[in-house]
Parts: sequence; C-alpha cells; structure tokens
Amino acid sequence: PVEEEPGLTARIAAAIAAASADGTWARLKACEAADCRWAYYDRSPAGRRRWCSMSVCGARAKMRTYRARRA
Repeated sequence: PVEEEPGLTARIAAAIAAASADGTWARLKACEAADCRWAYYDRSPAGRRRWCSMSVCGARAKMRTYRARRA
C-alpha cells in the first residue's frame, strides 16, 4: 500500500479552499475528449478552453467535425 505523506490531505484541502476563494478553482477542468478526460488548468484569457492539448485532443475533435460536415 502507498503511504500518505503527513499533511498531504490538509495541504490539498487548503489549496482547494484558496482556489475557491480567489476564483481560480473554476479553471480546473477535464478535457472534453471522450477518450482522454485528463485534468488541466485553463490559462486561456477567457477561460473557455475545451481540451487539455489543442495539438492532440483539439485537433482530433476538429478533424472529426470537419469530416462529418464533408460526409
């Protein structure tokens, strides 16, 4: 079994509380790609990023949309 580092849970809880208080918690998101679902921090100016990586997940999603329109 993995041993928990002393105070780890408390540090995580404190980080969540601080992020909630300063409004940055909403920028922690899950990738919208069904085959990915990685968590990432949205640093985009508008806070509207959808994928963990535009070069991988975003490109795949856009290609699927493009091919569906062309079919």
